[in-house]
Amino acid sequence: MAELHILGQLQCASKFYDKSFIFCRYSFQAGPNWTIVSGCPEGQTVSAKLDYEKTAVWAHPVDIHYVTKGVQGWPKLILQVSCLDTIGRSWIIGYGCCNLPAVPGPHTIHVNCWVPSAIKLTDKVRQYFVGGSHQLIQSDIVNLGLNRSKLNTQSKGTVQLQINLILRNFSQFGVEYK
Repeated sequence: MAELHILGQLQCASKFYDKSFIFCRYSFQAGPNWTIVSGCPEGQTVSAKLDYEKTAVWAHPVDIHYVTKGVQGWPKLILQVSCLDTIGRSWIIGYGCCNLPAVPGPHTIHVNCWVPSAIKLTDKVRQYFVGGSHQLIQSDIVNLGLNRSKLNTQSKGTVQLQINLILRNFSQFGVEYK
């Protein structure tokens, strides 16, 4: 069977201007042909304080090992960036998704995040004074893009991922990489 080993870390988040402490929940999703041999496909970083450059450094390790019989359903990374306020409340301030490269070696990936925006004036006032944000009921919008064109969204910050991909036995399945 072909193998894919993903090693690296969720390095940092930047340009989330309006918050002070942020953390990230992440999950790797793959098609039905992919099986996890070792590692955890989901997790959460620590809560990090934004520095003067509005960057939060997590350096959260990622280590997952897949086996597969085909390349359909190549793994992708789904992110939910959340903030933590001074009284312990948390809410999602960014969604993001990226396909992992199909080329072995080291990669630095920047995942742009977005959030549903408030349309009504009452929602904007509530967000300003009470906090919180609109959240998605169906998370499939993030990774599949279903009905995302119908959403009003607002760009948020960026999450940086540094990974090394190791591919093994893919040439036996007719997959060539250079």
